[in-house]
Amino acid sequence: MNKQISISLPLCLGKLLLICLFPLTSHAQDNHYWNDQFGIKATALGGAAVGGLDDYSMVYYNAAAMALVGKRALSFSVNAYQIRKFKQQNALGPEQDLHSTEFSVVPNMIAGIMIPKKFPKWHVGYMLLSKNVHNSKLNSFHSAQYDAIDLPGQEDFVSTYAQEIRNIEYSVGFGISYDATPHLSFGLTHMGIFKSVKYYNDYSVTVLPQDTSSSQDTRFSSNISFNYWDVKAMFKPSVLLHYPKFRLGFAATLPTFNIVGRGTFFREFSTVNLDGEGLLPFDISIASKSTRTKVRHKNPASFSLGVSAQISENVWLHASAETFLKQNYYLIHDDPTEAQHYPEFITDSVIVALFGGQKFLSYGEASRPVTNIGIGVEIQVSKKAGIQFGAHTDFNYNRYPVFTFTRQNIQSSQYNRMVFALGGNLDLKGGKRASIVMEFGFALPKTTNYTVDFTTPNAARNGLTGDHGPGVKTEAYSYRLMIELTLGKLLEEDN
Repeated sequence: MNKQISISLPLCLGKLLLICLFPLTSHAQDNHYWNDQFGIKATALGGAAVGGLDDYSMVYYNAAAMALVGKRALSFSVNAYQIRKFKQQNALGPEQDLHSTEFSVVPNMIAGIMIPKKFPKWHVGYMLLSKNVHNSKLNSFHSAQYDAIDLPGQEDFVSTYAQEIRNIEYSVGFGISYDATPHLSFGLTHMGIFKSVKYYNDYSVTVLPQDTSSSQDTRFSSNISFNYWDVKAMFKPSVLLHYPKFRLGFAATLPTFNIVGRGTFFREFSTVNLDGEGLLPFDISIASKSTRTKVRHKNPASFSLGVSAQISENVWLHASAETFLKQNYYLIHDDPTEAQHYPEFITDSVIVALFGGQKFLSYGEASRPVTNIGIGVEIQVSKKAGIQFGAHTDFNYNRYPVFTFTRQNIQSSQYNRMVFALGGNLDLKGGKRASIVMEFGFALPKTTNYTVDFTTPNAARNGLTGDHGPGVKTEAYSYRLMIELTLGKLLEEDN
């Protein structure tokens, strides 16, 4: 290879790849800390539970507040019927929309609290919960005639896009609390977390000239698919100051520490016949696969503050805020493999340089600081019945929500949400309690730019990805119905 090609190769590769894989529009809602609330009452109150509730979700929100629970019980929040609707107008250019509808039935939380007879100042709680359940499929197909390459007249242009993501977390753990004084309690929650992610992203463009006898097809494609699981652990110390008409709670969620994780990853990028468009003097193909390689996933620290106050005889007001700290970019998968590539003289060091110092198959994430706020009102209608209503924010935390060539990330949502809830509970015979809550969430209005336009492809000007422009509008709605049954008498001590 001559010296001139050696010098210009990284520049040519960078130009082509940064054009062809310029950030795609983002879609999936998988990066929201307050996407889920746990337990009927906490959900109905908009997550404003850190100040303390007489509810078994305190094992999760604030273990110190288990002091407010008066008797042993087991609570099942086993039915969460959920519908999510998503539509993004002009996602891939004018009138190139993406939309999906998702229905799921998932468990939310099983929790219980015990008070040892010989140690009445201590409370012990346990829980099993699911969170961040997200399944999404998006796809697009577009065909038309454009003057896309350097040939006379227009060519047939065909583009496809497909994305699928499946994400879920299960947490199991226990909490303990100690009543240091009649008005001051301390608590600690420990959880083990299992996370599973499956992701698929495929993007391809093909240009078919009218005169097939003189020219070949022009195309490029990008395919990413992986699935991984990860197990990590977390500690959450908490404190509660409580009086008959006022409560103040604080909880610190410490950074998770990784235990074990494995995943399988595949990625491929290729071009055909773009060499005649001034971008590269040759076709290119880069591919890599890694099987059962190490994975590490982290969650940043957060701090929660909650206040609860009795504003009338039968009415309580609850408010909570949780601040999640910034997390610097790190590699979830630090790829150990060498990428297979064509032509042969494209070295792995050149590929690493183009990927911002990480290998072709590596990918990571970073999170920005976010504060979510919840507020709710609890009304005791009678001795046996109560109603609750509330609202909370649900802000996106992903610092890099879109796919970029130099830093491979899962495409995720850029929008923020508001969520409203209404619920109630009724005490039944035999010491049981039935509860229900309905929740409605929606994306806050936001207009962003589309970075891929299937309607303006031109190889020389934009590498067939189209011209960027404004006008992306996202509509996202979620509907959730949760049912909870609390069994109290069955677990009471015999007289």
